Amino acid sequence: MDSKKKLNVKASDWSWLSQYFTPSLLAARAYKLDAPQGITIKLDQNESPWDWPISLKQKIAQKLVEEEWNRYPDAMGQDVTQGLAKYLGVDPASILTSSGSNHLITVILEGLAKQLPAGGKLVIARPSFPLFESHAQYLGIAYETWNLDENFQYRIEALPKLTEGSLVIFASPNNPTGNSLAKKDLRQLLTAHPKVLFLADEAYYEFDDDPYTDLLAEFGNLVILRTLSKTMGAAGVRLGYMLGSPELIANLGKLRVPFLLNHFTLAACEVIFNDPEMNEFMNRNVANARSERERMYKSLNEFAKTKGIQVFNSKANFLLLRWSDQDACQKAYAGLMSLGI
Repeated sequence: MDSKKKLNVKASDWSWLSQYFTPSLLAARAYKLDAPQGITIKLDQNESPWDWPISLKQKIAQKLVEEEWNRYPDAMGQDVTQGLAKYLGVDPASILTSSGSNHLITVILEGLAKQLPAGGKLVIARPSFPLFESHAQYLGIAYETWNLDENFQYRIEALPKLTEGSLVIFASPNNPTGNSLAKKDLRQLLTAHPKVLFLADEAYYEFDDDPYTDLLAEFGNLVILRTLSKTMGAAGVRLGYMLGSPELIANLGKLRVPFLLNHFTLAACEVIFNDPEMNEFMNRNVANARSERERMYKSLNEFAKTKGIQVFNSKANFLLLRWSDQDACQKAYAGLMSLGI
């Protein structure tokens, strides 16, 4: 094809074409991420501020050079699953990987929430990671909300009445509030509702002191969702994973299309899960992030006392602030933007 020749795609008659789309999808708003110019300090997606050292990047580059780029990668990413299983100390059959945890949210909703047993309901914590609700809306799945209290704390008594066959989705530590659902409270819920599935998004679990991993050995109604994007500093690698019972993982895995993990992801994960330098790098970053979180929390609290600002404690790598004056909040936002933050 002549690269200089412009291809004009004929516009469709939308009144006819729109019938192929569900009403819920037509009514939904497309995901959009603003990318303002002049930003030098990027904080809005809670990524790690520390890039990988060159030595680690070179190890991945060497692995990529040795790959045959004309060939498809491993269809199901089995080497990644095995490496992750060894790294976490879990059965490989309990792991489902994908190109980011966002895709696994859709897998969960497609595989479970669209066909809940009679009487079951989908319940989503609010406020929380917005893709939980937006993906449910795209798919036309009705849901109820588990509303956090005025201080953004989880309250078990605020949960809608749960019936057998329900699915509850929440994040811990929660985004954007930074707080966690205590493990004892989750244990209470799992015990009280053995025939209700609970999906815990633990994207920030390494910043917390009490993750849920060990509960998987006790409860078959717990599913955990995680990512390498935060503590690993691997947002660009694009790997998310799900932990759950082998039976659940095997059936949800049927919705995972092959070749989701490309050669770069596979090479990067080999280093992530096996290289001692990577482990030292991650541990150092987690310690630094925790230390900086506590320093910022104390400093902001001192500043906030006379400014009408509430600073919420956090178990993640970010802090949530609430202004009593919306105009002051907007001015602070504009001021940070003007400074390239």
